[in-house]
Amino acid sequence: MDNPASVSKIDAKEFLRPILFGLMEEDLDELAQAAVEHVFAPDEIIVQEGDEGDAVYFVVDGRVDIVKEFEDGTERFLHSTGPGEPFGEMALLQEGGRTATVRATETTTVLRIGRDPFLKVLGRSPSLSVRILVRLTGRLRDADQTAIEDLSQANEELRRALRKLERLDKTKSDFIQLSAHELRTPVAALRGYAQMMQQNDKAQADPGLRALVEGVVTSTERLHRVFNSILDVSRMIVGGVKLVRSPFSLAVTFVGIQLQFEKALNERDLTLDLVGLEGLPMCSGDPDQVYKLFYHLVNNAIKYTPDGGRITVTGRAVDVDELGPCIEVTVEDTGIGIAPQDRELIFDKFYRTGEVALHSSGSTKFKGGGPGLGLAIAKGVVDTHGGRIWADSPGCDEQTCPGSTFVVQLPLEAPES
Repeated sequence: MDNPASVSKIDAKEFLRPILFGLMEEDLDELAQAAVEHVFAPDEIIVQEGDEGDAVYFVVDGRVDIVKEFEDGTERFLHSTGPGEPFGEMALLQEGGRTATVRATETTTVLRIGRDPFLKVLGRSPSLSVRILVRLTGRLRDADQTAIEDLSQANEELRRALRKLERLDKTKSDFIQLSAHELRTPVAALRGYAQMMQQNDKAQADPGLRALVEGVVTSTERLHRVFNSILDVSRMIVGGVKLVRSPFSLAVTFVGIQLQFEKALNERDLTLDLVGLEGLPMCSGDPDQVYKLFYHLVNNAIKYTPDGGRITVTGRAVDVDELGPCIEVTVEDTGIGIAPQDRELIFDKFYRTGEVALHSSGSTKFKGGGPGLGLAIAKGVVDTHGGRIWADSPGCDEQTCPGSTFVVQLPLEAPES
């Protein structure tokens, strides 16, 4: 707490005279009479940031630090003030709260002059107003320069951190790509041997052996798909996807996708409806990449739609600003939906909503497991074709199943760049 001196140790008028030179004697007398001497111990707060600006202070002896406080409890030093210097006038003139905290760094004596007498004298003295304005302008200039220097230093630190993160990300991507490539080769061999065993007459004749072989085939095929997905994402990250453009039909593309998921759809009593695809014009793009795009979107719909649900794929020709003539395909399901905070994140690699892996290890089972790469690959394919993709959903609810809709817009012609 500040301690008002019971008996003034200084002549307030004579102390203020050189500081407020040019004031008329009656004005100087009025301020001297309104001045109250206070003494503060080291580290004692004189004014607190946010408090009402009800007075201006003049340092008689000692020093004070002016600091900016942050919500996390940290402080930023602004400047120091010593004998003969005022502080607190900015809040007084703004008629607002204190914008900084002032703390005594040693035993400090100040003169406190309340708002009303100071503003009254200030209104009668243009010269005093100009001096205060010049002082405040200088302080703001110094603060701006300090802020610019701090910002430049922070930007340089951010640039260094970004370069380090880029190197780490490249190292990680290279490792993932190399690992996936090296692992895919022996898995492909295992897959081939397992399929040969599956076709063997002895394996087919023994029900127990047939079940074991089918389990090996299913597992190796799943591993192969995972490694292929990792390689696809890695190529997209490093810009290694090379499109082989040719005309293709989306209707034919979805016939293949429907056949590939036929077993999973039947097992879970799911309906896949294809609407409006037959009459669509031919597209210019990479048929293999576009197949992957819609394969992953349909697989995602199957994964998050409960048994007995419906998935509807609708195609139409549209004109889109900045893209021109496009084919728009929507994949709509009656699944559990997407929470608002997840709508953008679902297209990030390795991102999955909820505890997916705890429910099932099958990629087409309800809330089945997976590496979380399907939608990232889908977005990557759309981006490389110069198109757009987004998701809409009222929200996520496993009881009411509000469903979700994925919209893809692909230009009919190859973009110029």
